[in-house]
Amino acid sequence: MTEESATEEVTEQHHPNGAFRSLFVSAIDAVRTRLDLAAVEAEIFVVRTIRMLLWAVAAVACGLLTLAFAVVALVAGLWDTHRMAGVLIGALLFAILAVVFGYVASRTFRVRSHILEGTLAQLESDQRRATGT
Repeated sequence: MTEESATEEVTEQHHPNGAFRSLFVSAIDAVRTRLDLAAVEAEIFVVRTIRMLLWAVAAVACGLLTLAFAVVALVAGLWDTHRMAGVLIGALLFAILAVVFGYVASRTFRVRSHILEGTLAQLESDQRRATGT
């Protein structure tokens, strides 16, 4: 540390604008930290959502293909005697599956975590500390 920088530091601390400048720099640093936290949380949320959607689409596609082949096998087995009953049972099975998927999807969207939940909690904590409560 040079003599000149030490003199500037002492002058800045005793000068009223130096205290405001220091407070302003601290506020900017705090905001930057919170924005970094928000960016990381947003990235994690997006990655988690994309991963969940990909696995859900894969599971639904495999399930539907399995069900479609099962219905084709049922219709082929009943082709000579009860082909209409086989087709109607297959259609009913797909309708029930659509209702179940709709219920699971609506429940999933109701229970999901909110984006930036941690950042908002940290900002509330900062506000409580600043007000002294």
